[in-house]
Amino acid sequence: MILTRFIDRVTLIFGGIGASLVVPLFLIMGFEVFMRFLFNLPTFWAYEFAYMITGSHFVLGIAYVTKMRRHVRIDFLYTHFPLKLQSFIDFVIYFFFLLPVSAWITWRLGIVAIEAFEVGETSGESAWNPVIWPIRMIAAFGFLLFCMQIFAEAMKTFRVVLGLPEGSE
Repeated sequence: MILTRFIDRVTLIFGGIGASLVVPLFLIMGFEVFMRFLFNLPTFWAYEFAYMITGSHFVLGIAYVTKMRRHVRIDFLYTHFPLKLQSFIDFVIYFFFLLPVSAWITWRLGIVAIEAFEVGETSGESAWNPVIWPIRMIAAFGFLLFCMQIFAEAMKTFRVVLGLPEGSE
């Protein structure tokens, strides 16, 4: 299906962006350790920057992990079921449980991000005290990607249940 392939591509792009955030996180934490322990000059911004990057890393990666089917799964019975039954179980979980809950979380995160922007909310964690609407927007966007990928996975599993080939439109 064209839509599911498009969602998969978007997920791969933003999953790659999320994964690449490990590099600046490594550099920031290395700089912090270097300054703190060698010069006794801890930074006032590294902690906040690190948790923002880490949060972004995880929230941008959740859709990718879903696409790659790498979430933790208890499957001691599941693996013994026929493919169509596995796909039916996956469809029910994706479409009737994960999608509604994730859509609600996305909607609420979007509202929180907008409110943070409107009031100029700051972190209050350090002397840097940055505005936090950008990280809140990234969280909402990451969950939107997650919702889109859940929908794509639900459609893929539904096609297996119906016995449709992957490539047919």
